[in-house]
Amino acid sequence: MQLDILAFGPHPDDVEIGIGGTLIKHARLGYKIGIVDLTAGEAGTNGTPETRRRESLAAAEIMGAAVRDCLGLPDARLEVTETMLVPVIEIIRRYRPLIVLGPLSRDGHPDHQRAEQLVLAAAHKAGLRKYPASGESFRPPVVLQYLLGSYRKPDLVVDISPYYEEKMRAIAAHKSQFEARGNVETYVNDPAFLYAVRARDMFCGSLIQVAYGEAIFTDRQLAIDDLLSLQGPKRMSEERRRV
Repeated sequence: MQLDILAFGPHPDDVEIGIGGTLIKHARLGYKIGIVDLTAGEAGTNGTPETRRRESLAAAEIMGAAVRDCLGLPDARLEVTETMLVPVIEIIRRYRPLIVLGPLSRDGHPDHQRAEQLVLAAAHKAGLRKYPASGESFRPPVVLQYLLGSYRKPDLVVDISPYYEEKMRAIAAHKSQFEARGNVETYVNDPAFLYAVRARDMFCGSLIQVAYGEAIFTDRQLAIDDLLSLQGPKRMSEERRRV
């Protein structure tokens, strides 16, 4: 199966928090999206790998993901090594996505930082024909990043307003992480954490005059075919109605 978009997260729930609305939007538009969790989150304070896998699959169903895989790399011990690069390379070669989304870490979490480096390196090395990993060589045409952690001015903002409550439902599917009752108190199951996620997404939306947005980052020039597409679908339809 070839995917249109393949999003990588360091742990189950990171993709939902950082770029879930964008994935939901594109799934609803008919694109094939996939999610890869680099680790099973086994080092987390709450939840077991089995519980977290069930929760991640429930979230994937809400989001409309065609696939959700877990590479089982060691949680809290991610490193940019050839041993850890190979499975990331192989899954890129397997799904041959047109767009890869990986984290841009700004929160000081070592796994998030290593995940950023792993995805960027794997996306490049997947295109090396002689690199010793399974699968036919393939380099994704576009590699983008989404935000984990502190705000940074984005290169692009995706309007996710119509899909925002679905995003929050997908996050809430990770009950072991975000429900305080019956769990050890943590930073993420404090209600303030999800308030902060919503506030961040509202602020990103305000940058493009919509209710909610998600930040996208790129280190390369992106091409467009039609300058008017920069207005966005809603504004384009409004302009046409005035004619």
